[in-house]
Amino acid sequence: MFILGLIVLVLLIIILAAIIGISWYISNRLLRRTPTSKALTIPVTAINDQTVTLKNTKNTRRPGVFGIMGAEGQAIVGPILSSDSETVTRKLVHSTGKLPTNANVAWNTTIYGGLLRDQLELTIQDILIPSVPGDLPAWFVPGKLDTWAILVHGASGTQEQGLRFFRTLSNLGFPLLDITYRGDEGAPASSDGLTHLGDTEWQDLEASVKYALEHGAQHILLYGISLGGSIVETFLDRSSYAHAIQATVLDSPVLNWRATINALVKKNHLPSFVASITEKIISMRTGIHFDTLDQMGKSQVPTLLFHGVGDTTAPIAVSDTFATAHPHVIYHRIADADHTQCWNANPEEYEAKLRSFLAQVPATI
Repeated sequence: MFILGLIVLVLLIIILAAIIGISWYISNRLLRRTPTSKALTIPVTAINDQTVTLKNTKNTRRPGVFGIMGAEGQAIVGPILSSDSETVTRKLVHSTGKLPTNANVAWNTTIYGGLLRDQLELTIQDILIPSVPGDLPAWFVPGKLDTWAILVHGASGTQEQGLRFFRTLSNLGFPLLDITYRGDEGAPASSDGLTHLGDTEWQDLEASVKYALEHGAQHILLYGISLGGSIVETFLDRSSYAHAIQATVLDSPVLNWRATINALVKKNHLPSFVASITEKIISMRTGIHFDTLDQMGKSQVPTLLFHGVGDTTAPIAVSDTFATAHPHVIYHRIADADHTQCWNANPEEYEAKLRSFLAQVPATI
């Protein structure tokens, strides 16, 4: 009996260690930011002036407008023209550099990053914004309005996530401020080297709002993508500068971190209790109190909300509840869109809804 009991005890210790190890790993994925992979894994099987043919993958068969990036070139690809079990042929909207046949490319949603930023035909200035951890790099585009648009990217993205919206916002006259925050490449790290899921990063947004107000802005439009949405909502809840915010646009926002962790656990086919353990580990490592990051009942400014029906990162059910609870939220559920891909799924429709919303916001246009 003693030996049997010892075996059971050892097994329990092993199981407990495995559960804690898995939860720690998930916490690392959330707290140690790593940009979306740019691995060149998708073969180009044919390319000409009008079309590009790629290996058939989950990404390459998505409807909409996307980017591809090779070792020496980039391109914007549009609608699917044909496909079979092996390949997908899409319209080639624009290319720059070299994208030879039989080379591999990376898939991206940012479209105008890297070599393609010049396609926006905008004067994008590099500036620095003073903040608590140090100077934060940002991009600035001048505009005629006294309402500035400040764009806040997500955890796995960079400033380039906001480039898709530059042309529409700039054409409407908004000065644009596309910011970084602590932990971004080129920006100072947090004191512990970890992201705090918006719990401290909102202070960097506050520094950016303060910068805008000191440089001519009278009102502010906040544009939050994924984690950027959480940062925006946390800022609105905590900052003394929240009164300057005229409106917000949220794209695939993380509005409830418990729901997001639960979704991540479910996505990886793990027991539901792993989410609770992960939450406790994150709180232990960062001091975050998850109740204070629940944004479901706090927003009060006019808000345009986009969320993809196919989002596997930030559960769309959270945005459904958020929109239902707030009459000032204009909500668009986007079919065929995964996380942060609402614009990509249908750029023309997305931009039309954005223009319509901004036309209704006082003191902007």
